[in-house]
Amino acid sequence: MYTFRADIGAANDNHAKRKRRWIWGVLLVFSLIFTVSYVQGKRYLLDGLPELPTKDTMWEMNVKPNMTLLDMDGKVIGHRGPYYGRPLKLTEMSSYLSDAFLAIEDQRFYEHPGIDKKAILRAVFENAKAGRKVQGGSTLTQQLVKNMVLSPEKTYKRKFQEMWLSYKMEQALTKPEILELYLNRIDLGHRAYGVEAAAQRYFHKSATQLNLAESAVLAALPKAPSAYDPTKHPIASQERAKLVLYEMMIQGKISPAEMSEAELNPAKIATDETSYIDDNTLGHVFDMVAERATGLVGSQTQDLIVRTTIDPKLQKIALSTLNSVIKKNEKRKKVRNGALVSIETETGAIRALVGGKNYQESKFNRATQALRQPGSSFKAFVYAAALEAGLTPGTVRVDEPVDIAGWKPKNYTNRYRGPMNLREALRLSINTVAAQVGAEIGPDKVVEIAQRFGITTKLGANYSIALGAAEVYLLDMTSAYMVFANQGLRRPAYIIDHISDTANATLYERKDSVPERVFAAPYARQMTGMLQDVIETGTGHGARLGKRQAAGKTGTSQDYRDAWFIGFTTDYTTGVWLGNDDNSPTNKITGGLLPVDTWKMFMLKAHKGKKYRPLQSHDPKEDDPRTRAMVVFYQGLAESFIEERNLANGLKTQTAATVRRNR
Repeated sequence: MYTFRADIGAANDNHAKRKRRWIWGVLLVFSLIFTVSYVQGKRYLLDGLPELPTKDTMWEMNVKPNMTLLDMDGKVIGHRGPYYGRPLKLTEMSSYLSDAFLAIEDQRFYEHPGIDKKAILRAVFENAKAGRKVQGGSTLTQQLVKNMVLSPEKTYKRKFQEMWLSYKMEQALTKPEILELYLNRIDLGHRAYGVEAAAQRYFHKSATQLNLAESAVLAALPKAPSAYDPTKHPIASQERAKLVLYEMMIQGKISPAEMSEAELNPAKIATDETSYIDDNTLGHVFDMVAERATGLVGSQTQDLIVRTTIDPKLQKIALSTLNSVIKKNEKRKKVRNGALVSIETETGAIRALVGGKNYQESKFNRATQALRQPGSSFKAFVYAAALEAGLTPGTVRVDEPVDIAGWKPKNYTNRYRGPMNLREALRLSINTVAAQVGAEIGPDKVVEIAQRFGITTKLGANYSIALGAAEVYLLDMTSAYMVFANQGLRRPAYIIDHISDTANATLYERKDSVPERVFAAPYARQMTGMLQDVIETGTGHGARLGKRQAAGKTGTSQDYRDAWFIGFTTDYTTGVWLGNDDNSPTNKITGGLLPVDTWKMFMLKAHKGKKYRPLQSHDPKEDDPRTRAMVVFYQGLAESFIEERNLANGLKTQTAATVRRNR
């Protein structure tokens, strides 16, 4: 019997031991599974986890490039990219701002370590009760991490990483530093990031000046910037702002009287800036400025405010004028595009630049990127070089068929007028005389003076360059003509005056430089006089501006592929090009037709209200009365001979003498 009980006891002990071993085995398995799951889960959740930026670099995280363009008077005319306001310290901001954001976004901000467990549980309960998401549990720190460091994807992995990095951020920064960073970087709609940018966007004032009602409007935005946009959804914005005010009141941040006052006097939302120019009008300018600004300050600075030389009124006139001419003649004259540049003559400041008829259709800038043949407009450099070589406006050459080393240039009319002086040859754009003069002084001299005046493209020293066979940019040609108007001084064209960042730190400021003397003043005045004749009685007569003096030159390339007119007054030097992007011929458009029409239409509007100022075209050697009388006599005699010759040949062209007699 005792043996039986002993056997039973032994059996029970063995069973207990087996059970304990089984339990420990199960626990070991579960421990292993848990450990492996934990390790693998943590590895998965932390896979791809970005490094939390250092305290000094957090302000630069996810800051996308942006640029604001100002006109010649400092008014905003365009913007690209997100808006970032000047970084503000908490002490600089309106005292209501931080209270408003904390009241609605993170009431326990100063109590939690970056993750608010109570808020998460409360959100879970409320969402479960409602059957949908009605409340979030993210802290202000989590919002900051999500916007600055993580991607916007909505996954459990991203949420875990957000919480992990939030905890780390709370260890790296103080609470005031986190709040300050948040208020300066939070997305508040309309691509405005931070309270300063949003205050400027919605109220046209700094965040340092916001009142309680305005602060509540901004604090209402983070939950849904589009849905609570005060410019598009004012009612929803005000209702959300009232909720912000109520939360501030029950939390003791404001009194009931302050809440009531703010509700009775809601924030007034500012209208959009009327000074903005649409992208179709400003697009080519913006691209040009962006490229040059990067060259001036480098690509590291991402937020730029650039004050340009653009006159908004002239910019709009330039595009409308160009488009009206092209639209009217596109089918009949087979011209589909063009460009226009207008520069302030005495300074080199670009006041208007249109790189094509429609920026939305083509971003290609025909004023600064298109290489086209200038035709006879290039002759101005030929005759300028001739004056330097000792020839004069009265030097006579014969208009006749010529053969220059196998090259046989012809006149546009296929007619020849015989002897004529250089002044008349330029006025009537006679090819044979320009070719002779170019060959006589040497193509290399023509290339040298063109480059000295500001032509930047590579020019071949060929005989045909005298008739504009080389390729040039419209901006270069327009700028080079300013040398004549400025009595031989070169003032390079420019479009940027000043560059700063959103913290108002100056990054670049243009310094007034002494203009370079590239052409003798007497020669420049002679050339201006000759170019005046082109408009008075020559191929550019359609460009006359009434009593206002103007000078310029027409240009037409081979097979009518390019039509030009470059002209200047004391106020503006303006260049026009018309043609087709595929280099196909137009329907016989010459520089004296549509380009002249475009130039005149623009210049008449540009000079409206401008004081009359004559061009400097006289020669100082003619200042004494006796010399001046002799010059007038012999000039008149020469023109009379030319007129008699033309009449004898059946030509009905008018000389300057005829025009003067008929006035």
